[in-house]
Amino acid sequence: MFYGLDLMDKDTKRSTAIRMMTVAYIRLFVFIFILITFVVVTTVSYKLVKSRVSDADRIIASLNKSDIDSGFDWSHWKKNSTIDTNNTFVVVKRDGNSFYSAGTKAFLSKAKHETVVFGISKVEDGSFYFYRTKKYRHIQYAVYLGLNEVFNTTKTLLVSLLLILAIIFAGSLWFIIKLARKLSMPLHNLSLAVENLNIQNDIDSQVPNVNEPAEVYILSETLKTWLTNLQKQNNREKEFFVNASHELKTPLAGFQGNLDLITRRGKLHPEIVQPALNALNKESKRMQRLVNYLLEIARNENGITEKKTTFSAQNIVNKVTCDFQEDSKAKVQIRVKKDFNIFGSYDELQQVLRIILDNAKKYSGNASEILIVIEDGNIAIIDQGQGISEEDKPHVFDRFYRGNKTRSNVQGNGLGLSLALQFANKNNASLSVSDNIPKGTIITVSFTAK
Repeated sequence: MFYGLDLMDKDTKRSTAIRMMTVAYIRLFVFIFILITFVVVTTVSYKLVKSRVSDADRIIASLNKSDIDSGFDWSHWKKNSTIDTNNTFVVVKRDGNSFYSAGTKAFLSKAKHETVVFGISKVEDGSFYFYRTKKYRHIQYAVYLGLNEVFNTTKTLLVSLLLILAIIFAGSLWFIIKLARKLSMPLHNLSLAVENLNIQNDIDSQVPNVNEPAEVYILSETLKTWLTNLQKQNNREKEFFVNASHELKTPLAGFQGNLDLITRRGKLHPEIVQPALNALNKESKRMQRLVNYLLEIARNENGITEKKTTFSAQNIVNKVTCDFQEDSKAKVQIRVKKDFNIFGSYDELQQVLRIILDNAKKYSGNASEILIVIEDGNIAIIDQGQGISEEDKPHVFDRFYRGNKTRSNVQGNGLGLSLALQFANKNNASLSVSDNIPKGTIITVSFTAK
């Protein structure tokens, strides 16, 4: 398991992507369904009612044109009229005379009318009628038009619309669920793989390959990169502790051996005490350097930064060289081709240059001269030592790395150049290694302008 990862909390219910997409679709569909139904039904009903209003106006216009003032005129109009007497009723009143279309008297005498809205009346049997009345001069016209046909048409339309939308909803819901499963399955598989991942094994073989959707592909590749880096860091930390333990073991063994020697033979052979104490002093300094390197590496990885200032390359080189010569009595020559300013941590860059100078002296011998060349943007430290093989060059900045050629005859812990590279990178600089012809090594500190 990968750090005991538990994707689902037992006490917390979390919605899956499928559920979220389905719920969102249902809400959207319900909103669209209500909107479409309202718009369609309202529009069609309005058009049908408006059509009945037009019919009423047309009937009244026809009556007015006939100028009904006698039973003869009324009979003539009824004979030529095309109205449906089953749901259309007409009343004409003139000079105290009233004329009724077929069934109108029965309709008016038996039905109790109740006006609902906009001229629409409801009668006792539950039917709805549109009532329209107009008066031209001394003639009063009244028309009742049945709306049952309008309501039946609207009802049929509504049922048909509901049926069609229900079929569309069922089909689209099936499609949405299927699509949601297809989209979420790669992410689900990826989550399961991460939950059961073992950081010690190969990452690529444990994380499934995802090609689409693009977002999950990007997540998968990013996750692989992150896990690979985490694995490398984990391996580096393990290697670091193993190597640190090994490097500490050597001076501690020297301590113990010399102390045992003094304890057992110091009284009888006092001449061995001073050499043993010198050896103890040498081993203590070696341990001190190792511990200091480890502390600096820890501070650097914890993000602790020093204050940055602007200073000249020649200034810091002169300072480091002066201290180095005082401590080691080494021969150092400085050649300034073109000075330049550096913006960075003065203390950290001093350590970078001092580490490189210490290495140059260590692998060159006391009689060898070290040359420092300052040129615009670069500080090159050139020695005339045994050089670095092509096989070792890619690894000289790795922690605890020491080439097989040098490990047997030159003391060291393999941490100096690793720490120098970290400090250089923190100050916008890089380190590179090249050969000094005919003999030796060149380590160049290159600064990037910001």
